[in-house]
Amino acid sequence: MTSAWDITASVCPPRAAYFHAPLGHQTGAAGDAAGQRAIVRAALEAAAAMQTPGSIVRIASTWPGEPGWEADAYTPRSTPVGPDGKPRRG
Repeated sequence: MTSAWDITASVCPPRAAYFHAPLGHQTGAAGDAAGQRAIVRAALEAAAAMQTPGSIVRIASTWPGEPGWEADAYTPRSTPVGPDGKPRRG
């Protein structure tokens, strides 16, 4: 499962399921158990159906919240930065 189509395509995995969401949220939003189950179920079904090596299938689900979340997802104001100037992890 992935939320980074271009990165996934560049490494050519045997098969992948893509969910259009912020990085690290490829199984859905935190606290949304029903949505997470639906996304994982769709990914498993897609994996079972893929016949062509290197296939990437887009999961037909949407990230909750405002449309256009992508514009603010990874900007300096929304990404916490550590004392070394690099994005903080965790």
